[in-house]
Amino acid sequence: MKSSRNITQQEGHINWMLSCLDPSPLAFFRYICPAHRVRAIEKYHKVLNLALNETDDSELKIKLQEKKETLGEEKIQKDWETWMQERTAILVRRNVRNTNLNLHKEISSLSLNKDESLIKDANLDISEEDQEDQEEEDINEIEEFYISKGDDDKVYKDGIGDDDIDDNFIERREEKQPTTRRLWVLKSGTNVGDELAKYVKTIPEAHKCLNLAYWNILDLTEDTQIKPFFSADDWEEINESFKKEVKLVESDIPDVVEYFFDEVEKVSKKNDEYIINAIDDLTPEMIERNRNVKFSDEEKEIFNGLRRAVITYAENLKDLEVPISEADFDNSFTNMLTKRFLNKRDLKMDVGEIACWASARRRNEGRSIVLRARIGQKCDFRGTLKNSINNLEAIIGLRSGGLPVAHRKKVHEDRADLSVAMRDVLYNFFKTNPNASGNELHSTYVLGIQSWGWIHEVYGMDCKATNVLRLGRLSQKKMPNTLKTLAVLEGFYATMSDIRSTLKIICDHTNGVSLSDSRLHRERKRKIPVYSEQSGLFGEPSSSPIKKGKENARLMARINELEQIAKEKDELEVRIVELEQTTKLSQTENAELKNEIAKLKRAVKNIISII
Repeated sequence: MKSSRNITQQEGHINWMLSCLDPSPLAFFRYICPAHRVRAIEKYHKVLNLALNETDDSELKIKLQEKKETLGEEKIQKDWETWMQERTAILVRRNVRNTNLNLHKEISSLSLNKDESLIKDANLDISEEDQEDQEEEDINEIEEFYISKGDDDKVYKDGIGDDDIDDNFIERREEKQPTTRRLWVLKSGTNVGDELAKYVKTIPEAHKCLNLAYWNILDLTEDTQIKPFFSADDWEEINESFKKEVKLVESDIPDVVEYFFDEVEKVSKKNDEYIINAIDDLTPEMIERNRNVKFSDEEKEIFNGLRRAVITYAENLKDLEVPISEADFDNSFTNMLTKRFLNKRDLKMDVGEIACWASARRRNEGRSIVLRARIGQKCDFRGTLKNSINNLEAIIGLRSGGLPVAHRKKVHEDRADLSVAMRDVLYNFFKTNPNASGNELHSTYVLGIQSWGWIHEVYGMDCKATNVLRLGRLSQKKMPNTLKTLAVLEGFYATMSDIRSTLKIICDHTNGVSLSDSRLHRERKRKIPVYSEQSGLFGEPSSSPIKKGKENARLMARINELEQIAKEKDELEVRIVELEQTTKLSQTENAELKNEIAKLKRAVKNIISII
């Protein structure tokens, strides 16, 4: 290959085509930065043919020949439209930046006092500031620099001269390796992944964030909007499959639990001021005498633990005053019971305004260490398996408002947030065990809990196929809202007992997956590549849509404002040139010219104040 200093432009294009990992039309457009569609497409075909004739590498020739044969007009047109969108973003950003530089020159030349501090403040650099303040999921960051996806060692810049280079950070964006897909095809021949993708295209841009389908999640609750896209038989098959594969393990509830809540039901019929003391007086020995049974030490410990939990719940309920905040309700009721009823020996439980660690890792994936770290999806309860080698966050909880009950839109938004966090947990698990059996990976599921008002729900999620996750409700319980309904807590305790048993199964299963991944060395002579149909194929997590977040709206409004300032600056510049020419022609001082120049100076100061 010739030296880059002595080659022609055409030879440079050919060298790029030969060294590019994926010489697609889009990658070529990013390399040459064209403005005319027909000439750009013709140049691509010409360079591709010349590269085919020049190379002697048989493998490279086969790759280029396949690219040539599989390339259609529809693909080229789609790549061109994508490039035009990127080019427009580049031009807008560059024009804004040039406007800022020109404003510096205008201020320096027209301002009488030449206030250096004011000039420094006028320097608008929205790139790094807004990049730091961007929404965590923002994908609408406009970059002045684009990385050539064909050659990760080269950074190409769109028409920016050496004089314009500043210290703006260049973030690398590596090309993602292509993988095969794991499909989920129903008995009727319906491809669930394809139907989900079709439905996503019908979602309005403003509604994408709140629709789980956009996040590659198939919502199987009664609130789902995708059900009409499937036939009745297909939908029934989907639900039956989920019920068999994702479920709470039925645990053994000891008789002492039933005896205890029977006694709670009896004392609940008394006056409210006596209920708490009556429950406090309950003892295992009293139940043994009344029921003529004998409790083991373990059963007595369960009885005493239940009694303490119910008394605490009853005291909090007695002192309840509406309105109550979300955090106060969680700590007094939901999180309080969850921490008491789940096994602390197997589960590390964190409560409060905390972030999902798996979500934080996914959001910072591929992001430079120079930039500020992004936090994970917010949650109110996080349960991490202590005995899991993956530190799996097997259960995540979210509380939606306090009392009075939050609006149903708030409940739906929080359910979407919870679902995205659960998705990130599965994505992180797939990523950390890439060589494990695909069947074992895709049979992994995690739990999520959401509560609002006095309703407590448990959800399960798994990754059935590539870019197809399933979310379904596993349990729904009501919590007592008066002292006389304390016996209703029996259902809540049973659900927590089932969750406790299920978490043990999840822990054993995920450790088994990691074990199979670690035994990869036993198959060093295998011919099956890592990314194959036998591997777990999670897919690519969806990023936030363009219109998500207030920061995006603020950034676009700022760009529009700067564009307007640029127009005003151009008008001032034309007027200044006219005045300068008039001044040269005039031999005497002109009061009108002085007044006009003074007005221009005030206009410049107004622009600075706007900035």
